Amino acid sequence: MESTELKLQVGEILQLQPRNDEAGRRMQVRVIGYLPGQSLIVTTPRSKGNVVIMREGQPFVGRMLVGNRIVGFATRVLRSCARPYPYLHLAYPEKLEQIVVRQAQRVQVRQFVSVGNENPAFTPQEHHRAHAVDISTSGALVVANEALGEVGDRLLLTCAVKIGGTKKLLRIPSWLRNVHADNADKLAGEDRYYHGIEFDVQDEQDVLALHGFVYEQIVKASTE
Repeated sequence: MESTELKLQVGEILQLQPRNDEAGRRMQVRVIGYLPGQSLIVTTPRSKGNVVIMREGQPFVGRMLVGNRIVGFATRVLRSCARPYPYLHLAYPEKLEQIVVRQAQRVQVRQFVSVGNENPAFTPQEHHRAHAVDISTSGALVVANEALGEVGDRLLLTCAVKIGGTKKLLRIPSWLRNVHADNADKLAGEDRYYHGIEFDVQDEQDVLALHGFVYEQIVKASTE
């Protein structure tokens, strides 16, 4: 894949991970400009509101979501600038690696989640404990010992996931598309309810994190 195919858009989110970082620490920056073959200009990452000190020559692995592709590349800091605001010149990627994430591709998981229902007519409790048994970038199958709502209800699914060794709390707006009970399959002595949930993610950081999580699960499943 040639670097000219990257087709960056100003404002897109890029994840930077220091090379040889055993902790898998990742920082998020935004693309603010680029010149193909020369440099990629991004905001300087921050941690707890403070600008992270970046050394010129420091190597990183960059990852970003481009359409339905997760694109990765090697880069390094060419120059760290403080004026008129903190930003970085990164080496423009010479070689790109990509993983195509198919919209309908699902992978089996056992991910604990909390589900809230925004329908005022459905108020047995504010949040419901459940777990996702499979997930894709577009939705999930969620199992609980009670019905989480009615078809068409607006939901908020919250879960803590680990991506590259870093924990991320996702809050995913969703729609309940189908629900059914399995009387033959008991969970703690009660019926299991299966919910087909369609994601409606709007936040760009959550989109990137969701794709990264699903991608890692797909890779893990394929190597087991």
